[in-house]
Amino acid sequence: MKTNLLERLYDNEILAPFLQKECCENGVCITFDSDIAEDNYVVIKVDDYYKSLKLDKIPASPDCLIIRKCVNRGYGLTIGELKNISSTRSTAFDVENMIEKFETCLNDFMSKRFKEHLFEDYQEIKLYFVSNIDIYGKRDLGLKLESLMEKRLEYKDKKYMIQAKMPHPTIKKCY
Repeated sequence: MKTNLLERLYDNEILAPFLQKECCENGVCITFDSDIAEDNYVVIKVDDYYKSLKLDKIPASPDCLIIRKCVNRGYGLTIGELKNISSTRSTAFDVENMIEKFETCLNDFMSKRFKEHLFEDYQEIKLYFVSNIDIYGKRDLGLKLESLMEKRLEYKDKKYMIQAKMPHPTIKKCY
């Protein structure tokens, strides 16, 4: 039995088709610090996985689940939802839909469907909403973004907040 979480993920026949080395959608990406070797992380395309199930009602799910080895021990986790929002669309995203995406990943994908691999005690957990929204530019988008960032999501009895990031935030090493 392989003890390395990343190896176990690659060996999983169901997950293997959804594993990548980049997290990008419509020109918006999450990048990796050059100090992180490619074999020390994996990107799971969660949204692609749910779409492949061909369910009557596909649950809202985030674009990427990123798992990386930490330097000293354990793993860090980042869930990323990526949006390329044009300045002409005032209703660029729905707050409840965004919250549902993160909750689906934490409560279904990680805690139920792939519990044997993903239900871990991570050294670090980050929830990223990556978009090109100028918080100060459009009042209604700024208010939506604020209410999204105020929401607390729970995983293993700890609370996490969604962080708004401009396109191409860089994931750093965890320790």
